[in-house]
Amino acid sequence: MNEWYARFDARVGVCSDSRTLASGQIFFALRGASFNGNLFAPQALALGASTVVVDELVEGLNPEDDRVVHVPDALKALQGLAHYHRMKWGKTVVGLTGSNGKTTAKELFAHVLQQKFAVLATQGNLNNHIGVPLTLLRLLPEHDIAVVEMGANHQGEIDELSRIAAPNLGYITNFGLAHLEGFGGPEGVIKGKSELYRYLAETGGRALVYYGDARQLAECTSARSVFGEGLKFAANEHGQMRVEWNRQWAQSHLIGDFQDRALAAAVALGAHLGLSDDEVARGIEAYVPNNNRGEWRSINGYQVFMDAYNANPSSMEASLRNAAPRLEPEDTVYVAGDLFELGGYAAEAHQKMVDLMVALGITRAVLVGPLFEATRHPYTSVRSTEELAQEWRRNPPKCGRIWVKGSRGMALERAIAALGPEA
Repeated sequence: MNEWYARFDARVGVCSDSRTLASGQIFFALRGASFNGNLFAPQALALGASTVVVDELVEGLNPEDDRVVHVPDALKALQGLAHYHRMKWGKTVVGLTGSNGKTTAKELFAHVLQQKFAVLATQGNLNNHIGVPLTLLRLLPEHDIAVVEMGANHQGEIDELSRIAAPNLGYITNFGLAHLEGFGGPEGVIKGKSELYRYLAETGGRALVYYGDARQLAECTSARSVFGEGLKFAANEHGQMRVEWNRQWAQSHLIGDFQDRALAAAVALGAHLGLSDDEVARGIEAYVPNNNRGEWRSINGYQVFMDAYNANPSSMEASLRNAAPRLEPEDTVYVAGDLFELGGYAAEAHQKMVDLMVALGITRAVLVGPLFEATRHPYTSVRSTEELAQEWRRNPPKCGRIWVKGSRGMALERAIAALGPEA
């Protein structure tokens, strides 16, 4: 690995897509279901790659060329280099996972820690077996701390990502009903997410655990800091949450009382790492959600609550319970898109969601997708986002507010775009 490391320059970086390659980067020839990165290695060399890491010597590659490194598995090589670089860097990594709210927590953590430290954080949701290594390989000597988001859809994956990122401090947002098909049900989710706790216990790390989550407290086997007790929360007229602690307060831009745990975790993380209460408050107030993650938008006369980046039954239930008491039923249309990766739980989960909407007094809703369409419901339903967009171009909804949530694959923002331009 020392030989590998000598070829790597974190300021230049690595690349796995020859179309975005910058001169001097190391090109990793990764494989996917419909592509073989090895086929693009000759092109990467022509474009100025310092090294190409391949697991297949395709035509156009000279095995005698010292720029060509032939390995058994290019992905494992990428992960190994990332781990080696992280350990050479040697500072604190905060690793976080969970069923809901990972990216919100990651952004809150980063904004808080930036008040005192130079922080590297996961970009977007690059949180898988490729995204985590790419994040770690962006670490520079001047970074003081890293916040690394880790996602998973099956057991064993969080353990694998933990062994790559080697977090010293860990946080699990929650155990929710996400990726049930891959995890094998709710208990499988808990077992899979708790792999972070087991890694921290094995390596002497510490976890932040919410005081009111009995199951997480039971599952956490590592050293831990229990947080959240005694904090106070309140929503302003826009539904944005305020948090108070130690005679300090911060007005966040996060909408929904279910955001209290993320805010409490940000306060706890800041305190654990030596930030003042004022620094924590400034960081919380600096974070403004975007990219369809729980934000109000003004679109052609409508007030649209866009929470359509992704969803699962747990996050949709939390959002519905928060919205229904606050939004006027006759002036609000709820757009609920299908929830994916639920396997044999799909029909039951979608029916429960519809039943909840009825129980909450929601009278105007559009259910989007075949899973919701198959439920027993009193609402309008359409087969696809495209069908809803076409309908709204012909007949825009007569309401003032629209609530939107569904799985990423539904791309519900395309239906909202049919209403007109954003103000």
